[in-house]
Amino acid sequence: MEQPLGAEPNGNAAPELASLRVLLVHEWLYTWAGAERVLEQLVELMPHADVLAGIVTPAMRREQPIARRARETWVGAIPGAHRHHRWFLPAHAFAFSATDTSAYDLVISVSHAFEKVVRATKAGAVHVCYCLSPPRYLWDLSEAHERHASPLQRFALRMGRAPLQALDQSFARRVDHFVCLSHHVADRVRRTYGRESAVVYPPVATKGVSGGERRREDFLLTIGRLVPYKRVDLAIQAADRLGMRLVVAGDGPELARLRAMAGPGTEFVGAVSEQEAGRLLSGCAAFVFCAEEDFGIAPLEANAHGAPVVAFGKGAAAETMRDGETGVLFGSQTVDALAEAIGACMARSWDERVLRENARRFAPDRFRAGMRAELQRVLAGRGA
Repeated sequence: MEQPLGAEPNGNAAPELASLRVLLVHEWLYTWAGAERVLEQLVELMPHADVLAGIVTPAMRREQPIARRARETWVGAIPGAHRHHRWFLPAHAFAFSATDTSAYDLVISVSHAFEKVVRATKAGAVHVCYCLSPPRYLWDLSEAHERHASPLQRFALRMGRAPLQALDQSFARRVDHFVCLSHHVADRVRRTYGRESAVVYPPVATKGVSGGERRREDFLLTIGRLVPYKRVDLAIQAADRLGMRLVVAGDGPELARLRAMAGPGTEFVGAVSEQEAGRLLSGCAAFVFCAEEDFGIAPLEANAHGAPVVAFGKGAAAETMRDGETGVLFGSQTVDALAEAIGACMARSWDERVLRENARRFAPDRFRAGMRAELQRVLAGRGA
């Protein structure tokens, strides 16, 4: 029998959601990563919702059903907006600010930048922001972004930071309720916007692997976008020092610099498909994660595939990983600390059942249940 709108597969319907007009707002759809999986699960929870994105690339429309149904703002018609979407952040903010939401009872923004500027204008309507983070290039990572930026980008960041910070704080006032993806981010929202937040962890699932699970091999793995704050350079140097093979999956502006510093044991495989990522996660000896992240889905995906994690023990990794049970945490972003942690990880055996059970704490159905409960709580308080 067909599930009612807003219902979970187990039959626990959410009539408060199914009876509402809902708008899901997403910054841009140019890749399919953690933020997009949040959007995917929100659509699973509320399949009747409309979806709005600043830009939607043709590749995403070809590959993802949610992207095909998404409505694009006028920013997508600007020449170059699909290729250089980050340079159009002020235009995105203007487009979202001008969005007509008068038909909607519930507006949910999935925000790491300015889409939280959208306003719920219908009487009694609510705007809930699922906050991935306040914009890190404006706040706690501004100096790191400057160090690795081009001269033109550095000038733009320095000149624009103060007014953009003021705008970002004003945009946050358009949010009725914040829900954050970790306590780490909830603390940042508290410090940046002076707002309290609920916490609902994002969804984590295993990736498809053809031919079943693989036998583990003697190599380290890191997967993610190659940007400065991910500190993939530490993984390369530590693996080289230990004489271990390292597979680096991903692409980004750091690729040329990382290739130049890598030893013969490091292999760059570029951006990989979901199936190839699953194959690598199922075959690696350990997953290495050197960033201070807002959440970090990749380490939990590694656990879901039975791989232990060596992770920097600040940020959300301190919430999601259990030192000595699901991996080894290191305390400083140095080659010495990372190499020592990798050595400790490789010197012991790991119970794959414990690793997989850790990942199951963040399963998609738990995300949907958490968001459903939080949305129902917010909606119940509309008339209070």
